[in-house]
This record gives sequence, C-alpha cells and structure tokens, in this order.
Amino acid sequence: MEKKPLVIIGAGGLGREVAWLVEDINRKEKVWEFIGFIDDFKEGFTPEGYPIIGKTEDLYDMREKLHLALAVADASIRKRLACELKGAGFEFATLIHPSAMMSRHVRIGEGSIICAGSIITTNVVLGSFCIVNPGCFIGHDTVLSDFVSLMPGVNVAGDVRIGEGAYLGLSACVINMRSIGDGSIIGGGAAVVHDIPSRVVAVGVPARVIKNLNL
Repeated sequence: MEKKPLVIIGAGGLGREVAWLVEDINRKEKVWEFIGFIDDFKEGFTPEGYPIIGKTEDLYDMREKLHLALAVADASIRKRLACELKGAGFEFATLIHPSAMMSRHVRIGEGSIICAGSIITTNVVLGSFCIVNPGCFIGHDTVLSDFVSLMPGVNVAGDVRIGEGAYLGLSACVINMRSIGDGSIIGGGAAVVHDIPSRVVAVGVPARVIKNLNL
C-alpha cells in the first residue's frame, strides 16, 4: 500500500508527540509518509530533527495530496484552522496510537488524535478534531463534542457530556452522568462532581467555578 503524505500543523510539544505517534503507527503498518511540520512561529528543525517546512500559507502552494494533522492545543485556533483548511479542500488524518484500547462501538470524528495508552470503552462518541493525550480513560456512553482537549491522565466516567472546545487539565476527573459546557476549562487534578456551565474555569476537589470566560 502506498503511504499517504502527512503534514503536522504545530511544531510545539504536542506536535512533536504526534510525530512520535505517527512513527509508532508506521512500525505496525506503514501508513504515513511524514513530510514535516507547518508552524507560523518556528523554522528550521525540531529538537528531534524533524523538518519545519513552512507556514500555514505555504500549504496552498503544495501540490501533493496532503493529509493534515492539527496538533494545536488551543481549541479556538484549532477550530479556525480546521474551518479554513477544510474549506480549501484539505483532508485531515484521524490518528490513533496502536496501544489505544477501545471497543468496536466507538465513533471518532475526522481529525481527532488518540495518544498512547488511552482506553475508550463502549458506545462512546468523539467529535471531530478532539485531542486525547496519553493515558486517558473515557467511560461508556460518553460524548465529547468537537475540539475537546483531554490532557494526560484524564479520567471521564460513564454518561458524561463534554461540550465543544472544552479543555480538561492534567489528571482531571469527571464522575458519571455529569456535563461540562462549551469552551470551559477544568484545571489539572480537579474532580468534577457537579455539572459545569459553558465558558468558565473550574478548579479544585470538588471542582468549583472561579472565573467566567465571557467577562
């Protein structure tokens, strides 16, 4: 099978971890030809020696049938880039690390990235352009909307609803049958035991709202 050309957008820490993910996929089955990174603020090479081949605007001059991976932590920037580049006809890779475990009753949207050691159980829906960092757990009947970001070690129980663009920090957890609104930020180590509204910051055990992002 001919390998598919892949460019990762974002040469920061997340992007470099995604490059490692791609290498591990290729060790199992040679799927991707990783060409390099696109980054509007960096040039040259990453510390690992991966090439940074240009800025976002340079994508439009590339003639190859590229697949793109959006390795941008900020959900609002990820959404803007996804809309712009989809509108221009680019295709996006859905990347799942070979060590991730999930049932056949899991649906994952276009452009989402599932990192090493994650477990996704049954009847789970992940929207488009979600990022699930290493070692996350997502329980049964849970729904993650588009552009959700789970940092390493997040644990989400069953029947949870997480709104578009929400961000759950390192080792945060959510008990069953709770919801987190669109664009909200859950601090690292927080325990969500009550519903969290949209566009707020919540921290602590139990998680309490400390800031309204609409202000």
